[in-house]
This record gives sequence, C-alpha cells and structure tokens, in this order.
Amino acid sequence: MNKNLLKILTLGGVAFMIVGCNNTPVVPESSAEGGVSSENTNSDGGANVSNVEISFWHTFGQTIQDNLKPQIAKFQELVKKNDGVDVTVNLVPVSNYDTINDDINKGLKVNNIPTIAVAYPDHAADYIEAEGDQPGKFIVDLTSYINDTKYGLGKESWLGDKANDSLDDFIPAYLEGGQNFTRQGQFTFPYMKSTEAMLYNYEAVQKVLAHYKPEFQGAENKIKEYMDGLDWDEFMNLCRQVATYKIEINPDLKQAAFYDSDSNMFISQLYQSSIAYSSIVTNATGKKVGQIDFATGENRTKAEAMVTKLRTQYNEVVNGVHLFTTKGAFSTYGSDSFKNVESVFTIGSTGGSGYSLTSSFKIGVCKVPPMVASKPIYVTQGPDLCIFNNPTLSESANKARVLYAWKLMKYLTNAENNCKICLLGSEGYLPVRESAYEEDLYLSFLETKADGEIQPEIAELVTEKIDGRYFNSPCFPGSAALRKECGGIITLSLTTNDTITSIFDTAINNATLKIK
Repeated sequence: MNKNLLKILTLGGVAFMIVGCNNTPVVPESSAEGGVSSENTNSDGGANVSNVEISFWHTFGQTIQDNLKPQIAKFQELVKKNDGVDVTVNLVPVSNYDTINDDINKGLKVNNIPTIAVAYPDHAADYIEAEGDQPGKFIVDLTSYINDTKYGLGKESWLGDKANDSLDDFIPAYLEGGQNFTRQGQFTFPYMKSTEAMLYNYEAVQKVLAHYKPEFQGAENKIKEYMDGLDWDEFMNLCRQVATYKIEINPDLKQAAFYDSDSNMFISQLYQSSIAYSSIVTNATGKKVGQIDFATGENRTKAEAMVTKLRTQYNEVVNGVHLFTTKGAFSTYGSDSFKNVESVFTIGSTGGSGYSLTSSFKIGVCKVPPMVASKPIYVTQGPDLCIFNNPTLSESANKARVLYAWKLMKYLTNAENNCKICLLGSEGYLPVRESAYEEDLYLSFLETKADGEIQPEIAELVTEKIDGRYFNSPCFPGSAALRKECGGIITLSLTTNDTITSIFDTAINNATLKIK
C-alpha cells in the first residue's frame, strides 16, 4: 500500500484505576480537559464499578451485525477477565443515517440517548450545538482519551493494543473529519471508510473505444490507464461516443453515466474547481458559526457557471440517451440500471459497490473523473462513532460508561478487528488504520483479485490511486441542511426549467435558515 496514504489517522485514550484484590476499578475525578485523569490514583471522589451497560445505536445491515456481535462478545469476555467488570453492550439497530440523527436529536431533549452511536460529522455538529454553553454535557470530546497515559492507544495489550500504536497509524483525512467543528476537539472517531469511485462496463467501453480510440484495441492496460486519466470534459466526450454506438451496446440504453449522489456531485465538483464551499467564521457576538462561501461574489458566479454546464450536458441527448443522470433526477440508485446495461458507467460509494456487481459482463474500476484534471480530490464517507454523556446519571456512572465505550471503540478499531469488519462484514468499506493493510486477512483479500473479484481492485484504487486525496468540509449546525440543499441544486437544474440563479437563491435561503 502506498505509504503516502498510510500516513492518515489518529486516536486517543482515558484513565481508570484498578485497585483492591477483587480487581474492581475505581473511577477517578475528571481532569481539567473533561476526561478521566490518569494522575488520580486513589478512590476519593470515585465509585466502585462492577457492572457497566452500554447502549450502541447503529445503522449496520445484518451482515455487519453478524460479524460485529462476536467481536463484542469477545470484548465483554476480555473486560471481565482483565478488569473484573461485567460490561453489557446492547446493539440497537436504527434504519438509516437520517433516522439515527433525528432520534438522537430528539433524545437529547429528554436524555434518551445512547452511550455510543454511529454518526456522520454533520450529526455531531448538531449534538455540540445542543449543549449550548455547557461543553461536554452530551457528546464526549475524545481528546483526553486519545492522549491518556494508561488507556490510550498502545496502553492495553489485552485489548489488542500494539506497543507502537499511535495516532500516526490512522489515515489523517479520516480523523480530520471528526475535528472540523465550531468547537475544538475530536468528537467523532473513524470506524469504516469509503469514497466515491466509478465502475464501468468494460466490454461496452472496449466496443466504443474500438471506434473512438482504435489505438487501444486489445490493450487492456491502455484502456485502464485511459479511464483513470479522464477529466469530466473528456468523460462527457466518451459518454457521447457511448450514446452514438448505443445499438452495439444495448438498444435499451437510457443514459451513459449514472451519479448516485446529487449532493456529492455538487460539492466534489466545487472543490475540484477551487470554488469555496463553506467555512466556520466568528460572528459579531463572538460565536463561531457556519458560512456558505459560494452564496455571493465570484464563488457564486463560478458555481452557477459550473451547474449551467452540467445542465447543458444533461440536456444533450444523443440517440435518445442522456450523457448522464443522477439519483435525484432518476429517483433511484444506479446499480440496477448499470447491471441491466441501461447505463455503462455508475458513480457511487465504494462502500455500496457490492450492489452494482454482476456476472453478466466484465467490470472495470476507476477514479471518478474530476471537473478539473489537476485537482482530483474526493469526498470521504462511511460511519464514524461518537460517545455520549447522559446528564441523568451520576458523574461516576457516566465516567464508567464513557471509559468502557472508549475501550470498546479502541477495540473495534484495532488493526485486526477493523480489518475483519471491513472485509468480511461490509460491501466495500476499507479499514481506517495503516497497520490493518498489513494484516494477513487484507493481503489474502488482495490475492482474490486474480480470481476476477472486483472489491480488491476497488481497494487498490482507493489506496494507490486516490491515495489520500480527500477533502473534509466544515461541520456546523445547518451543514447537513446545506449539503441537502446542494443536492437539490443539481436535481432541480436537471429536471426543471427554473433559472439556475433562482434555484441557487432558493437553496441558499433554505440552508441559511438552518445555519446557527
């Protein structure tokens, strides 16, 4: 794996004392940083803990759950053996990311919240805002846990920690996603990660290039190199050729390319075009708030021009075939269209790439063609984890729950376990630690590429070709709403005759109402 990529992650730790012959831990007083102080080695102000219950809200499908449950059972066994504490981890499934965010936001008002939960950084911004002027009331800043001298990375070998574990073992861009808030700290922690990639019908592309680029005929390596080198304009040229030779591919071809996320399309192409998206600024009252950077001025002019170009390309229909479409315009994901050869290219999350796999034709994998060739940067996706305090519990009870939630978080993201959950339990997610890519399981996984498996090729694309070139946008109250409105800009631009300016005005006004 490319070592430039493998220099990208970070983590942390907490403190907890084991005293007495019964191995029952005592929870020390909190430190000035809001964590558990590793300096306090006596029981004053603490409480004996023998049972800890952790509620883990998640959005995982059955396959991930089936692989996660044995890891949790092993964690509970290890804690009992080494700390003498009975920890019970209750998995609570929630249908999707939006629902889990809504449920937690509602729960914050009545203190019905999990101990640990799946979260996107956008979600954490809402939880931080809900605390008002009481930092740490709900969401836990993991910094002190990450840096703890007793319970940080590399400090508990019985949990799978390695002696040389450090923040350097994590892919930085993944970790940075949990730091970009209106308040300083590490509020989410990477668990499984993905980005966007493009799958293509290799046989269809080969047929088209026989006409369009005859010098590539029979040269598989040249075809792959060509596909990885595409920028958006050349990609649209290729899509025109696909439409031109529709009959050779499939008379029922509907669109050459299918982009699954309207929001990702807009935001990624902004970054690739060096158009400012959003930022965190200090307002007149001294509060840090979100700002829409493409709302006015030169950024607005460039953003409208970018979308106008996309509208023109979408409206260019050749042989009854759109050059591209999106989920917002088509009302469904592109996987079925791709497998039915109603599209030749499908762009979506590598974490969901399994839904597009088929044995009907050979599949190629490449980077998503960037809007600007010199700036191939991409979105990071996939679930993070965060930990919560519950104000209805005593300080010592909260400390115990949070500490063991941190230990669980650390255990689930150690190299071996993280590799297992990503490769055996997901549809294409990748581990968050550098050392995971040196595990025998991962190396064996790469070898299956020789058997025609597509997932190892996707993994190589992410680690060797995208190679850590990601962007992380700021997270603030209203950033999730802004993201949704950006998707609406693409959808409405493709499906209505409204002016681009009026579409932007509506989206920006709607998002502004949600930004705090």
